[in-house]
Amino acid sequence: MKVVSGEQMRAIEARLFDQYGFTSAILMELAGRQVALIARRMMQGRSGPIVVVCGKGNNGGDGLVAARWLRHWGFPVSAVVWASLDDLPADAAAALYSARMAGVNILMPAQAYEALQGADLIIDAVLGTGAVGSARGQAAEAIKLINAANRMVLAVDIPSGIGTNTGRVDGPAVRADVTVTFGLPKLGLFLFPGADLVGRIVVADIGLDEKAIEAENIQVELTRPAMVKSWLPTYSRDAHKGTRGRVYVAAGSHGMVGAGALAAVGALRAGAGLVTVAAPERSQPVLAAMRPECMTMALPESEAGGFRAESAEDFLQRAARADALAVGPGLGTDADAQLFTRRVVAGATAPVVLDADAIKAFAGRPELLAECPMPLVITPHPGEMAHLLGASVESVQADRFAAVRRAAELTKAVVLLKGAYTLIAEPGGQVFINPTGSRILGTAGSGDVLTGIIAGLMAQGMGAPEAAAAGAFLHGLAGDRLARRLGLDGVLAGEIAAEVPAAQQAVREGLPDLIEEFVG
Repeated sequence: MKVVSGEQMRAIEARLFDQYGFTSAILMELAGRQVALIARRMMQGRSGPIVVVCGKGNNGGDGLVAARWLRHWGFPVSAVVWASLDDLPADAAAALYSARMAGVNILMPAQAYEALQGADLIIDAVLGTGAVGSARGQAAEAIKLINAANRMVLAVDIPSGIGTNTGRVDGPAVRADVTVTFGLPKLGLFLFPGADLVGRIVVADIGLDEKAIEAENIQVELTRPAMVKSWLPTYSRDAHKGTRGRVYVAAGSHGMVGAGALAAVGALRAGAGLVTVAAPERSQPVLAAMRPECMTMALPESEAGGFRAESAEDFLQRAARADALAVGPGLGTDADAQLFTRRVVAGATAPVVLDADAIKAFAGRPELLAECPMPLVITPHPGEMAHLLGASVESVQADRFAAVRRAAELTKAVVLLKGAYTLIAEPGGQVFINPTGSRILGTAGSGDVLTGIIAGLMAQGMGAPEAAAAGAFLHGLAGDRLARRLGLDGVLAGEIAAEVPAAQQAVREGLPDLIEEFVG
């Protein structure tokens, strides 16, 4: 499912007008009816009243069309219009006239407070995707009244007050239970802090033409269960560990052995057949005891119990049969460990996943990663991304799409920027948004598990972009499944890894889409 900016959506609509005879009035009618259908579904078991809060743009017109349909179906409906008739665009003014003629109770802003307090459902049609900057004036007042009513809220296209392209919230913004967005979802629905206010997302069909969408060359896509299912490897009944891929992990310096163990178990839970963990001499026996399913190798260690730079060649020689390498969890950040990482990356003969301490070896010099001769995935959190790019965490988080794309272009790698709605970027600019996961994943060792999952998928033949996107999806889905059983807090990284096979099986059996598509 493509995800668009406000400008891209308007360009698609313009093509509908120019090439297919659509008008804005037709789109308003289609959009408004979809809003009404979803509102009717939300009202099951309730009789009303419904209050539609309309601004002075076409978003308000969508709300007025919805109000007319809801009144036609017998609901008691009022519409608060925060504009004079002269301020409304022609199509919205026509929608207001039709709503009034259908029996919708048209209220003035002064009547809004009392009406909203008594509503069963509020429809937010104050500001649309064309709004720029923070909500001001009457729009800000309307938003505050909607939130103060503390009623069930359905937002039209995007909750009012959220930046369409950025998810920014610079003033008051509506907190919705459901957001119905038209044709294609908008970027701001998946960017925080706005993403925390959208509730459940429903993408409503308004008759967009596929050719009009393709002409925009949209490079942002939501990862969907069917996509992940199509990427997952398939095996015959006589498959065995030797046919499921070999992963070699370099991780787990003294005092951080658990990170290596978690990366290894992540690869195994993703389906890899054989996993070998290379660790410094003192760590190797501990690792072997922790994970009997894995093979281990001891490498000469530094005085601090970490990886020696000279061990890189030994590691690469012994990993010559590897189908994927995972480097970084608990590796250490001393000069020896960083040089070890750079040598492994430069000499790799299998696809590589870099995480944690391994990414720090390239801080401020992301272009060195472009020298990796094999497909490369790096998995920074915002702090590691900031160090890699020589930027601040604040600037990374302020425009996550720009940051992940810049990192992918500089490193020529697939870059997975962790966080709520993890982003995965390819060097050409294509970005996947991961819809799974929650704060349950914010636990020690969770990222190490993700590193192993991605390496395990690559070892089974999956391409780097697909492995990163599928790995993030399965990792998040495993967390979501645990959250339903155990709650959001106190879950361990090992428990997330243990849930990955069940998450993968759920995808194989046809997991429903996490973002609903509504045809009506």
